[in-house]
This record gives sequence, C-alpha cells and structure tokens, in this order.
Amino acid sequence: MKKILVIEDEEKLVRILKLQLEHQKYEVTVERDGIDALNNIDRHRDYYDLITLDLSLPGMEGNKLCKYIRKISDVPIIVLSARSSVEEKVELLKSGANDYVTKPFDINELLARIEVNIRKNKIVEISYKDIVLNLDNYEVKIGGKEILFSKTEYELLKLLLENSEKIVTRDKIAEKIWGWETSDNLIDSTMKKLRQKIGKNIIKTMRGIGYKLENEEEMENKR
Repeated sequence: MKKILVIEDEEKLVRILKLQLEHQKYEVTVERDGIDALNNIDRHRDYYDLITLDLSLPGMEGNKLCKYIRKISDVPIIVLSARSSVEEKVELLKSGANDYVTKPFDINELLARIEVNIRKNKIVEISYKDIVLNLDNYEVKIGGKEILFSKTEYELLKLLLENSEKIVTRDKIAEKIWGWETSDNLIDSTMKKLRQKIGKNIIKTMRGIGYKLENEEEMENKR
C-alpha cells in the first residue's frame, strides 16, 4: 500500500483528501503544522511515497518547508495552493516541488497527478554486483537464485545496497532498521546472518564505525 503524507491545515479539505485517498487504497497520514510535518519526515525518511503540501501553514511556510524536505528526501511533492502566480509556481518547482495544483481543484485531476508522480519516482530494483533486491515483492536474488531473508535482514541489505561502497555507521543502522537505540550485539548478530546468506565476502567491517559493501577484488588488493 502506497503511503501519502498530507500537509494541510484546512479541516474540510483534510477530510476530503483523506476520504478520497483512502478510497483509492492509499495509506494517509495528516500533519497540520509545518514544523511537525518536517519532524515527521525526518523521523521517517524514505517512508512516504508522496507528499501533498499546502503553502499557508502554521509553524513554517510551505515554500520554506519544501526546501527543507528536499534536503533530506527525494519523495515527490505536489503543492496544493490557491496562489496562482506563474512566478511562485516556478520558484516552488526550483525549490524541489514536483508538481503544482491550484485550489480549488478537481479531485480526479489530483488523483491522476498523484499516480503519475508516484510512478515516475518508483524504483523497482536496486542491485550490487550479482545481488538484486526487488522493492515491489521483497524478493532477493543472488547470482540469479532466490534467497529468503527475514524482514530485518532484508531491510539491512537494502540499506547497504542503497549506500554501496560507502560506510554505513552503526548509528544509522540502528535508526533505520530498528528505529531506536539497539545493542552492538544485535547489530553484529544480524550482520552475521546476512553474511552467511549472501555467501560472499563483500561486507567489510569498519571497526568502531560501521559496515560497507565492497568488491571482493578491491578487498583482496588492499590486503
């Protein structure tokens, strides 16, 4: 189920959007304050598939919020606003908005734009060497062979693949995988299971820091 964050403080419009989006089988979260919305997005990076953003918000103006969101996330943003000047639309698109819908709008047009923006932003697979991870059906193939992973192992592998050949710190692993502080033993034991299933020596331990995916040949050359 695709997840949409509605950032809007007009209660009547919130009710309409929530009703229509849920009818289309979207999971809907609502934030009515700009600062609360930014904190939500910062806590749940890569969680939402799309954001609808009003410009006139308490706490933080929508155009400023749009810039902050774009610094921490690539999630598609559709601005919903009664402001219709071309200059403002251009400025918002330059600030990171993907689309702009002027209020009042036809709900069917908005639903179509939401579908298009989610589809354009959709990444079906991520891979590294012969490891292929499917984001639609949670399938993992290594050398063309499907390997079963637990949800935690899958999310950990996904995090490493998204940051291939970059160091992923223990703090980032704890935040992204468990969402709270966890023990080094739990991280190490999960990583051990992941290594066993991958069957390749490509997860390098960066002692005292974290882990990184690295080409086996490069690891051999550094020895």
